Amino acid sequence: MYSIASKRNMHNTYLIGTLFLIGSAVLTSINQVFYANQVQTISPFTFTFISFLITAVFFIVISKKKGGKVKKLDSQCKKNFIYLNLSTALAFMSFFYALKYVEPAIVSAIEMGVGPMFALVLAKAATPKVKTLRLDSTVAWGTLAGSLLLVWATFTGRSGLNFVPSSEFIFGVAASLLCGFGAVLAADYSKKLSVKGWGSSYILAHRFYFIIVASLVLSILEGDLGAHLSNHLLWIIIVSVLGVLLPLYMLQVGIKHCDTFFVMVSIAFVPIFTFVFQLLDPRIAWSNTTLIGILILTFFALLSVFLKNKR
Repeated sequence: MYSIASKRNMHNTYLIGTLFLIGSAVLTSINQVFYANQVQTISPFTFTFISFLITAVFFIVISKKKGGKVKKLDSQCKKNFIYLNLSTALAFMSFFYALKYVEPAIVSAIEMGVGPMFALVLAKAATPKVKTLRLDSTVAWGTLAGSLLLVWATFTGRSGLNFVPSSEFIFGVAASLLCGFGAVLAADYSKKLSVKGWGSSYILAHRFYFIIVASLVLSILEGDLGAHLSNHLLWIIIVSVLGVLLPLYMLQVGIKHCDTFFVMVSIAFVPIFTFVFQLLDPRIAWSNTTLIGILILTFFALLSVFLKNKR
């Protein structure tokens, strides 16, 4: 009787985690499309400032309620903490900047596609004597190929958005690449802090300081911060809560209740969800090339997850 009840509880817990992971992926995708449409009239840095200010406050409160004590920072932890803040700012600020000028599904896919190659380069630099596994190398080159196809589609007018040559557009594509690099660095420094005993909620509470300050400064330098806030504050708050804060929180719940394998599978489907939802944006047309590039990336991402799960 106890065994049956225990199995039922485990099943229910896993189901809750699954629903939270799927919900996180869907909300993230919807947010990317809606934000990309709305941000055409405001600075992406204004959105970033408000969004991560709200997110940081939320996770600080959650961390305090969980009894998270202030960590003592030795020299190594201090270095990792600073680099985590810098890489988090690089990843998210680049991402939201790119969404203003590049097709949302392509931004999401490029971020995911260049990540494995950046990760391999960093791993090789850290441990040059360790041989790279053939699977990891295959996945990295495969996802990079998918990303390069999407970059090519963007510059040749084959993406869902009309190609308009401009410095902002080129910076947008470059920002998509930087986002992938920043995400890999952020994951690496977050892992190093986890090894030192930092919990996930504590890391989430303290990784956004630099992005808040940097985005505020850039918003002020661009001008019209007050006008942007007075005219757009409501939707910025709504999107920040439903599209940034809630997906991050749901992802953490999903990670808690599900295995890493399923977590990675759910993340791999974000570009596909984004591709579907972006068809609701009248600025974006159907693009076979974009879809092919995303499917290539998703195939290699899922291949990596399935084969690693069998190791």
